[in-house]
Amino acid sequence: MTKIIIDPRCPYNYATYYIYGLEQVFDGNSVKYDVTPFRDIDYSTRQELNSGMPFVIRADRDYRIFIDVEDVARIFEDRYAWCDIYGKVNPTKAQRDSLPKLIPIGPEFGVQMRGKLSTILLAICNYLRGRKCSSRDFKEYLEIYAYSFVRRRRMNQYIAPVTPLPNYIFHASTLWYNEFAWTHTNLYRGEFLKACAKAGMTMEGGLYYLGEQPYILKEMPDYARYKTEYKDFIYTDRLSMDDYIRKTKQSTFVFNTPSVCECHGWKLAEYLCMGKAIISSPLTRELPGPGLVHGENVHFVSSPEDIYPAVCKLRDDEAYRRHLEQGARKYYEQYISPSAAILRICDRLGLKINN
Repeated sequence: MTKIIIDPRCPYNYATYYIYGLEQVFDGNSVKYDVTPFRDIDYSTRQELNSGMPFVIRADRDYRIFIDVEDVARIFEDRYAWCDIYGKVNPTKAQRDSLPKLIPIGPEFGVQMRGKLSTILLAICNYLRGRKCSSRDFKEYLEIYAYSFVRRRRMNQYIAPVTPLPNYIFHASTLWYNEFAWTHTNLYRGEFLKACAKAGMTMEGGLYYLGEQPYILKEMPDYARYKTEYKDFIYTDRLSMDDYIRKTKQSTFVFNTPSVCECHGWKLAEYLCMGKAIISSPLTRELPGPGLVHGENVHFVSSPEDIYPAVCKLRDDEAYRRHLEQGARKYYEQYISPSAAILRICDRLGLKINN
């Protein structure tokens, strides 16, 4: 019987998507946590603690896989040397072309897999399993695991179909505070909201303003300019995840742009999973398969000036909007879903899966 062994030190809040995929592809009872096969992997720095998820598929032999979930396009050389396959959420084209063990696995998002008590018990057990080989303390384990039931939801809540409302836009995102956010992420999101208002659409949500905290002003001294630039779209109260999912599904269409560090944000994976018609600015990281194709799975805009015509087209052309919805969901099922990501890794390893 095939066994799956996961490093108990991995960042559970980011790893749940792939743990869910492993439990779909293999018998859930075969998935175990044990630090023994991973003792050579160092977890002494913050970057290493959050780097990703090492696991072993124990079949005819041990197959070593590392899934790099980092936003930054760096390669963890020790993890790359350790593994047989290096699955990376946010690789560059140069990395994909030059590193034979690397495969792009596309965006993901955290999911809720267990109830509260079960999640806390798993946190305690995994802390005990990995405590001698990790610098992460018990309080941090609890916070990471608690995030999965406080701020995430079950996969079926994302997948369950909801008919979008006509002429309605819901958008909720954070105003980040680095240079890329100023020139790209926040700019594109803000221009999308302006375009929707200009197009006469009913709107909810907006841009979450973090406030002028010292750490923010250190990175972006003029962060307060957002209060004026996007004054009609600022909100300061966090939304519940249930409202976020429900309203996103009800939105006539949605908007995507690379997030901090030019990465695929969780929103892109959520939108594809929900089967939304997506307007997106250009993507800078590699995707599996053919990638997202303009007019098939997504409507790309190449500049902020292109956003208003795109908004009008998706507002007025229902057939095109439905085509994008179907294309987004099809791409998710074929390349991005948790099981699709795991199956692609297994295929690259030459492993035959008997479902």
